[in-house]
Amino acid sequence: MKRGSVHWINLEPASPPEMRKLRPAIVVSNSHQNDHLDSVVIIPLSSRAPEIWPLRLQIKLPGLKTSYAVVPAIRQVSTSRLDAAIGQTPAAAMKQLDEALALYLGE
Repeated sequence: MKRGSVHWINLEPASPPEMRKLRPAIVVSNSHQNDHLDSVVIIPLSSRAPEIWPLRLQIKLPGLKTSYAVVPAIRQVSTSRLDAAIGQTPAAAMKQLDEALALYLGE
C-alpha cells in the first residue's frame, strides 16, 4: 500500500472523541512498512471540519467533495478496515500534510 493513497475506511467501533463511521482517509505511514505490516497509519477526512492550520487541511481529491484532513485524528488501523481505494493524494497536499504532522507531533 502506497503512502498518500486514499481509501474508504470503516472507523467503527470508535469512542469519543475518535472519528467514526465509513469515511475516506489518507495513508501516511511509509510504503515499505505498509507492505510488511498488517496495519497502516491514517488521517481521516471530513467534509465538515473547517480548515484550521495546522490541525485541519483542505484536501481536494477527484471524485470527492471538498474534504479536510483532520490531523489530530491520526491513528493506526488494521488493513482489514480499509475498503475501496479512491485515489492518490497530490504531492503538494502531501507536503502540506507532512508539515502539519511535524508540527502536531513535534515539541
